[in-house]
Amino acid sequence: MDCSRKDEAIRMEIDIEQELAGKNPARVAPQVRKQIRIQQLRVRSHLIMALVAAGIVSLHLLLDWIPLWMAVCALIVFPISLLCLYGDGRLLKYQQQKLTLIEEILKSRGKQ
Repeated sequence: MDCSRKDEAIRMEIDIEQELAGKNPARVAPQVRKQIRIQQLRVRSHLIMALVAAGIVSLHLLLDWIPLWMAVCALIVFPISLLCLYGDGRLLKYQQQKLTLIEEILKSRGKQ
């Protein structure tokens, strides 16, 4: 299983190197930082949405405070928000890895 993770990490590095081909890393870095901030907000909002949906369903089941139609809508929203949370989390990790590689490239150019 460790070999497959290493292969996946190597593939991601190769993709990032191909993505940076012909671009100035000093100009790409601020854009990647901005994308990371946006992805962090998206992940946070999906997490809050999933928690609110779970809260609505549990309030309906336990205390009957919430109407049935709201609980049904929350049941529909919950798996969608979990899926979005997973996807945006993976994209956030990719963007963070990309930023670390860009910063390493900038440091190596600064030393030369």
